Amino acid sequence: MKLVKENIENINKYEPNKKPYRIKLDANEGENIFFSDIGDELKLNLYPDGDSSLLRDEIGKYLNVDPNNIVAGNGSSEMIELVMKAFIDKGDIILSFIPTFSMYQIFSQIYSAKFIGINSNENFVQDVDVLIEEAKNIKPKIIFICNPNNPTGYLMNKYEIKKLLNNTDSLVVVDEAYIEFAQGSMVEYISQYENLIVLRTLSKAFGLAAIRVGYMVSNKHIIDIINKVKSPYNLNSISQYVGVKALREKEKMFQYIEEVKKERKYLYNELKKFPIEVYPSNGNFIFFKSEVSKLDEKLNEKGILIRSFSKDLENYYRVTVGNRWENEEFIKSLKEILENENS
Repeated sequence: MKLVKENIENINKYEPNKKPYRIKLDANEGENIFFSDIGDELKLNLYPDGDSSLLRDEIGKYLNVDPNNIVAGNGSSEMIELVMKAFIDKGDIILSFIPTFSMYQIFSQIYSAKFIGINSNENFVQDVDVLIEEAKNIKPKIIFICNPNNPTGYLMNKYEIKKLLNNTDSLVVVDEAYIEFAQGSMVEYISQYENLIVLRTLSKAFGLAAIRVGYMVSNKHIIDIINKVKSPYNLNSISQYVGVKALREKEKMFQYIEEVKKERKYLYNELKKFPIEVYPSNGNFIFFKSEVSKLDEKLNEKGILIRSFSKDLENYYRVTVGNRWENEEFIKSLKEILENENS
């Protein structure tokens, strides 16, 4: 694959010993002297499964994908960085719509790439034809699509993404961190396109941000390349264990998704009652604009945290969809602040 860095293509990846054993004396591991109640099950004194095999098996069942098309790691952020390690040389161009997830630009800077952002249209709609034309002109090494987009909540449909894939030789990375709250995953197309990578996570819909489980789905050649740059034993045993358990009980996640969608509708309708701009969302959050200066700080005084984007987008904010009590408290506090501003 011509997009891969030459020095990466020639790496012999680190291979942990996977042979069955009666006594394990190959990796300088200590004895299990803590957490005896769970230590035997998790084998905390041993290095974790370097391939996250059980976890990848469960992800494969969840997505109906061969586990050999999956790499697991420490959140989507590690997946993004692995892509950078494998494909980015100094001076390469990375293209994305803006505003979007900030880590694309941060990792671009870390790996000495040039990040170019295309402004979204009015109401933060992303025009795929503009993206295709820009890609033809500047020939980026990687195009990132956050879908649904963080922070705006905009969802590009899969037919638009397929149009992009059919009209570029660039690597297209579709970050689907919030896709469970929407629809239109690109996972089913990983074997159809040699330049497609899909990123997913257990942090959002599965509510497991603390364990930092993210994963990548792509064709076998790209997965083989990524495994060459992935650190050995990159995902700890506890995260693998919890991830497997969650995926085996995914019905709970589906129930939670329905609750979030209901609360998202409630929160959107309540916000529309105020003199603020509210944008439709396909994530577990809502993006809005208020003319109240430093609204996030005023809400913080009432014990409520929201995310401000005023550094780049003055008076724009993102609020996570909480449970009904959290949403009601947020609306109540927001109402008090707005009334105080107008008094």
